[in-house]
Amino acid sequence: MKNLEIIVSGRVQGVCYRAFVLHRANELNIKGYAKNLMNGNVKVVAIGEDNAMDIFINILKEGPSMARVDNLQTSEIIIGEEFQDFGIRY
Repeated sequence: MKNLEIIVSGRVQGVCYRAFVLHRANELNIKGYAKNLMNGNVKVVAIGEDNAMDIFINILKEGPSMARVDNLQTSEIIIGEEFQDFGIRY
């Protein structure tokens, strides 16, 4: 299992990026959330099997058609809460 915090920068707000992430996370059985940050980035907290997480990261680099991902930073983190599913936070 991998526990990651992923910060996605570029044109990732106002282009359905979080909804895209939600859909893909559900396909891969990844738990966690996506949240817009005040600086225009999107934060993704994700928990999943190693193989699924590798696929997920590659999908996040692409994003939906209207998005432009300039950078993706991943960090292994310790999760202080348990997730039942993947959601969008505001």
